[in-house]
Amino acid sequence: MLKKYSILLLLLSAVFSGFTQKENSNWFFGYYAAMTWKTTTSYSATGMYGTANATLTGMPTAISGSPLTTSEGCFSISDADGNLLFFSDGMTIWDKNMDIMTNGSGLTGNKSSAQSGIIFPYPYNPTKYIAVSLGERQADNLSYSVVDMSQGGGLGAVDATYKNILLTGQSGLLGESVAAVRHSNRNDFWIVAVGRNTTSPNYLNVWKVTSTGVQTARHSSISVNVATSPSAPGGYIKFTSDGQHFVWVDFGNQFFVYGDFNPSTGIISNVRVRTGALNTTSPFGYGYGVEFSASGKYLYLTYAPSNVGTNNTSGLLVFDFEALLATSTPNTISPIISIVNPVSLTDGVTDHFGAIQTGPDGRMYIPRFNSTGMFVIDNPEDPSNMKMYKISDLLTARGVWGLPNFAAPWFRMEIDPPSNSERCAEASATYLLEVINGMGLTDVSRIVMDFGDGGANSLVTITSPSLGTYTQAYTYKKPGTYTITVTAYNSSGGVELTTSSQMKINTCALRVNPHIRGINE
Repeated sequence: MLKKYSILLLLLSAVFSGFTQKENSNWFFGYYAAMTWKTTTSYSATGMYGTANATLTGMPTAISGSPLTTSEGCFSISDADGNLLFFSDGMTIWDKNMDIMTNGSGLTGNKSSAQSGIIFPYPYNPTKYIAVSLGERQADNLSYSVVDMSQGGGLGAVDATYKNILLTGQSGLLGESVAAVRHSNRNDFWIVAVGRNTTSPNYLNVWKVTSTGVQTARHSSISVNVATSPSAPGGYIKFTSDGQHFVWVDFGNQFFVYGDFNPSTGIISNVRVRTGALNTTSPFGYGYGVEFSASGKYLYLTYAPSNVGTNNTSGLLVFDFEALLATSTPNTISPIISIVNPVSLTDGVTDHFGAIQTGPDGRMYIPRFNSTGMFVIDNPEDPSNMKMYKISDLLTARGVWGLPNFAAPWFRMEIDPPSNSERCAEASATYLLEVINGMGLTDVSRIVMDFGDGGANSLVTITSPSLGTYTQAYTYKKPGTYTITVTAYNSSGGVELTTSSQMKINTCALRVNPHIRGINE
């Protein structure tokens, strides 16, 4: 009978990794700018706002040859191994070879829409994706198209029957701001878009996506007691990695909206508004980027200049998001960090901020407005000791405001060494398990790691697991091929997620012929 034991001090490091999904490994944005985490490098980085200079390792490498030219909206998706599948500005979809995908032009998005669209898997169909697109300002043209990767010789094609299908029933005028969240059943999705009005209220609209496709009739909505400007640009809307909370920042009116979301029912609730949040001293910047730390504890907001060469400030605010959620008077919660950059020079190439997005390495990235540079926040979970850096030439082309828009993912577990690795019998080896944040992780009560050989101590149980990297030493006694299986269970004993890795165990002992005698004998 297998012996089962619990590892109590297994956690070596709790390095939060947020959106460390390989599906987000390739970013295409700006004017021909792109970068990838498929291969990484090191950079000498300039410390900002009191941070010392440093060398940053594991950084993305620039991609050359991108055909995409967008000042704002963009989105992309890769496969589970981090290989690029396709990318878009909301108007055109390019395949992995950077050619326009079959039937991939003429979508309803716009390169001047903050979030011109988003891509996510078609539920229960492994070869298809849903590409949502949305125009600028008050375009009111939220639609979806189906991308079939089994077509085009594996490069994909947009299904002509399901292209630019409008979503209906919205309240307010749709434009600029759209997000997607996975359903708690792990397969379906929710589309959430902001409906704006010049008078109160504004609205948050929700649509459901199932195995039968996008339900074009609106699923739910909630009103927000603020007025805004539909004819003006917009800011981002994003969800925490568990899908249970959101923030939408308005571009021109110095407020942000936040609240709760139920990924099982698609219902938004407990909506609150924080006014006067951004820099209100002229010449002020405009609300634009939103991001959460991986744990959801901290909210990061950027405000940006309105155009190249304009005399606006830009800046970064960091709030304790748990404090915002706990209060009924949001204006009493002040930011932990407030950074204000001075007005632009005439060429617009100064240390100004665009959008903000978490990379697969757990760092946050901000375009250095209208340049080849990027700002990097190395420790998003510790804003009080924030380490921000500038890399002036990370890109081979120019970023502007926007960064790719990604859907809130399901949590993942990754085993290291990867599948088909080799180790020696009768020799202790170290195995790592990385728990990567995402929806569903809060339901996990234990993780069981089975080394697959039926030996003593081959079952390892991690109780009340959290984000981070776990390590375990294990010795296989006999050569052979074994499957390491990791299973996450909820409190009812149900399986939330399973992953596995196959190991080849060799006989590595050096055999000595007993008949060979010493030379000097």
